[in-house]
Amino acid sequence: MTSKMQKPTPYEILEIIKSRMPHSQEDYDSLKTTLYHDLFVKIPVIVNKIPKGHYLFRTVPVSRIDISVGRKKYLSYRPESIDYPFFNRCSEPQQSHFYCSTDRMLSIVECSYFISAGEDPNVKFTKESERLEVGVWEITRDLYVADLRFGSFAHADSEEHLSELKARYGQFAKEQYVVDFFEFINLSFETPINKVSHLKYWLTACYSNFLFDDQFAPQPGWGNLEEIESKKMMPVDGIFYHSVKGLQTDPPLSGYNMVLRPELVEQEDLKLIKAAIFQTKQFDDKTFLLDEQVMQNTNITANSWNYVDAKDIPLK
Repeated sequence: MTSKMQKPTPYEILEIIKSRMPHSQEDYDSLKTTLYHDLFVKIPVIVNKIPKGHYLFRTVPVSRIDISVGRKKYLSYRPESIDYPFFNRCSEPQQSHFYCSTDRMLSIVECSYFISAGEDPNVKFTKESERLEVGVWEITRDLYVADLRFGSFAHADSEEHLSELKARYGQFAKEQYVVDFFEFINLSFETPINKVSHLKYWLTACYSNFLFDDQFAPQPGWGNLEEIESKKMMPVDGIFYHSVKGLQTDPPLSGYNMVLRPELVEQEDLKLIKAAIFQTKQFDDKTFLLDEQVMQNTNITANSWNYVDAKDIPLK
């Protein structure tokens, strides 16, 4: 006579993810299945709206020979043809999402070599300058995003609102493991991680994939937008979270990071309207100027991956 192995409880699963990290892709896949079916599905999701007409900023390093400004193939999400065997904040290895920020300077900081290298007091800069291209993307319809800005920090202009939402969430959650996971996953989105230790991204990447894979039944009274509480089911367009690098500056930079479904670009729910290249210059071992604009393109009109009519305008 055989007996089925008893499933771990949500409390036991929560303790597992707090104390271990997958050691292989197979281990990750197995743990992911358990989390999807036995924990994530039980966790309510706070949904927020990014209104039509707002702007998002995406920055990429300029390492190409072609420096024409405003080409969508450079400023959009990373093509799947590019090998990327690492976990990212919201992505599994080889997976591509559209990462962006709500603030231009925050977007630049996220991508700058000088910011990343400057985090280690023992590292000296190994190059004298860098060029970064910033694309300005207009939102052409309201976007609905899972809100994960409830860690240990809040900007002054949003602290009261986030505190109120978090309190309402806590009142709605009937089980302690829901509150515990909500706090743990939000703090995980604020954890500094570099490419060398990219496996530490496994939990936020796993939960992000769950949010993108599933559709949610909005539940009245726990912080969702009133306009969506009448919907039976809805998918989310992306995820809203704090920038770790933005929190580490003094004072912290305004704005937030966001990751969006790449198909939003194809569907023109995001429209590239302007781009500019900025140059960073080093002055000594640990001093640099981050925000010198070199050239811009405000004539982005073609709807293709290669803008044949892109007009580079050197600044006077």
